[in-house]
Amino acid sequence: MRVVWANNAGLHFWGTNDANELYDRDMASDVSDSARTRLSHLVTDCYQRDSVLKEIWTLYPTGLPPVTGEVALSAFPIANTQHALLVEVVRNISESSAETLHSITALNHTASMISLYDEGYRLLYSNASARNVLKERCNALADVLVNDSDLYHIEAALEKYESCTVELEVNTIEGPRWHSMMIRRTLDALTGNTAILVSAIDATEKRLAQQAAYNLAYTDSLTGLPNRAALDIYMTELLSEEARQTTKFGLFFLDLDRFKAINDSLGHAIGDQLLIEVALRLKKSIGANGMVSRLGGDEFIVIINGQTDVDQLSSIAQKILNDMAMPVKLDKHELRILPSMGICRFPDDGQLGSELLEHADAAMYLAKDHQSGFCFFDEKLTHNLSESVKDRLALESDLVAAISGHQFELYYQPKISCRTMSVIGVEALIRWNHPVRGQVSPDEFIGIAEETGQIIQIGSWVMDTAMRQQRQWQDKGLIIPMAINISPRQFEDDELLGNVSECLVRNRCDSTMIELEITESMLLGDAERTQTTLHQLSAMGIKLALDDFGTGYSNLAYLQKYPLDTLKIDRAFLADQTRSMLLGTILDMGKVLGLKIVAEGVETASQADWLIANGCDQLQGYYFSKPLPAKVAENYLIEKRAGKPTVQGKAA
Repeated sequence: MRVVWANNAGLHFWGTNDANELYDRDMASDVSDSARTRLSHLVTDCYQRDSVLKEIWTLYPTGLPPVTGEVALSAFPIANTQHALLVEVVRNISESSAETLHSITALNHTASMISLYDEGYRLLYSNASARNVLKERCNALADVLVNDSDLYHIEAALEKYESCTVELEVNTIEGPRWHSMMIRRTLDALTGNTAILVSAIDATEKRLAQQAAYNLAYTDSLTGLPNRAALDIYMTELLSEEARQTTKFGLFFLDLDRFKAINDSLGHAIGDQLLIEVALRLKKSIGANGMVSRLGGDEFIVIINGQTDVDQLSSIAQKILNDMAMPVKLDKHELRILPSMGICRFPDDGQLGSELLEHADAAMYLAKDHQSGFCFFDEKLTHNLSESVKDRLALESDLVAAISGHQFELYYQPKISCRTMSVIGVEALIRWNHPVRGQVSPDEFIGIAEETGQIIQIGSWVMDTAMRQQRQWQDKGLIIPMAINISPRQFEDDELLGNVSECLVRNRCDSTMIELEITESMLLGDAERTQTTLHQLSAMGIKLALDDFGTGYSNLAYLQKYPLDTLKIDRAFLADQTRSMLLGTILDMGKVLGLKIVAEGVETASQADWLIANGCDQLQGYYFSKPLPAKVAENYLIEKRAGKPTVQGKAA
């Protein structure tokens, strides 16, 4: 690695007139390990072939700008055991060499990290992008990868295929980051030996975006647990043909006692905090033994993998009860809440996921009736329904009389403009005035009506009554848009469009003053039929709102594919401060797509102030007003229509 002779041009190139001074220089002192390895290969190959090799090099003469040229190397013997290497630098490179130079220039300026490794995965070459990103001393592919096992998987893939594409964590100067890597076998152009070419681009941001989309689709927005969709996928895998031969597990259907009373008396914010605490305790109770998911409301599913022994499952159930028994302190309230659990086992108690959930649900009702904490499913449950199930059947029967007996009533909850703080619309919400039970919450009967199909008739009544009320208010000078909820069964009904049109005509209602609220679940069926229905409703002048956004699949494609006007953000986002960044993203996205954004469940001044400051369009919640009967709502509208401050305070 020393220059023993140089012609005048060579001396000038290296910035000296003294050949001895040039000989004293150690040319290897600032050569990287990879460059030294590369040069060694060049020399060895040159000796073996006894020929001239040419490459495009960039040299860095001391004190002078870098020089790029065609380098010719030829070796010859000068003694029995010594050889010399003649290095010739030609600055006026040929046309073919210029093309190579352009390729090298592009290689060194591309954003992709390009590296070449030998068969032992030792570094031969890396371009500027790789050198700028990777940590120092990454002289082997193993040094680049965060996880040691990744190299084993790469080797296995290259044994089977000539190339593979993987997404792996890489050690960078900024710490571990995800990179998309294309790895393939090739030949070293210099030596002809097998080499490994690696091309990598940073995929961290894409992966984070994918993770966020996955979380929206498969994670419960309030508790962070897997949601119903994730549970379905998990159980499908457990019950697949390949797995079910060796699979066994226990399934717990868990419901919180007295949760509704707490939620109604202390407000949704406290109720949501309680659900978050329950989720944390459930995860702690089972550890790594299985999966905890939230079905919705106060219902949770726990799966204990590999366990069907009654004594063992009873022990786990008792541990859950013990962990839940500790009081929860929330906003100066000390709450004690216990679950009721129904337990079934696969394969003993059912072969299908739906069957197992149904059996565990039935056992849960029996545990609730007996106040026993938990109960195992057995066949006798099908012949001895608990009082809770009988009560559900009684409600189903009473619904028939409710429709014909005029027991339903609409309440109206105001929506507030963030710009003027005046009432800008109302949402119609159904209430059932039962002759014996008193007022029945929609949460108790809407699901039943949906299952039995009675929701079609109930939904038609709601639509007709809400439109009639809107017209009556408009005739009194209270020109206020009316939002009406559409149920999944109602949306699928072939008569929907005709019913909407007839209601508009019958009540002399301006279609532009009506907004129909749908949920994401309604958009998952026949895409062509869904698109046709929504476009026809929009063509009538009807406004369309997507309700409870963020609690279901949260597919952003819906927001562009369908003619939506409004996006309603579920109140769960307000209750969880850790999700405020995601809430801000949804608000920004709404602006870009030209959608009005309505935030539901606003219960505090700080929530309202944050939403207003971050560009929300409308607010709805107990902080302004709870749902009101028609006459009370009318007085409210008269009082607030001048745009006076509408804050009513949190309802009891």
